[in-house]
Amino acid sequence: MSDDVVRLLIRQRINDGRLPRHRVIEVGYGSGVGRECDACGGPIEPDQRITVRICTEDWRTIRLHDDCFQIWDVERSLVERDAGAW
Repeated sequence: MSDDVVRLLIRQRINDGRLPRHRVIEVGYGSGVGRECDACGGPIEPDQRITVRICTEDWRTIRLHDDCFQIWDVERSLVERDAGAW
């Protein structure tokens, strides 16, 4: 999946609340085990890096491909910045 498609999915999931809008706490990282990425929806395979984070607002856990996490972090910071402009 291209980064542009992942970016659009992440924006949609931030807007509908499936992904958090604010920073998260890192719980762990490592190799995937086939679980679904909360950002792109694809499986995180054993040859891919996973990051596991906890949302401080509602204490839910999110699991992301490392690359998806990087895109999410940029997108959520844009949302946070835009919200502060009001």
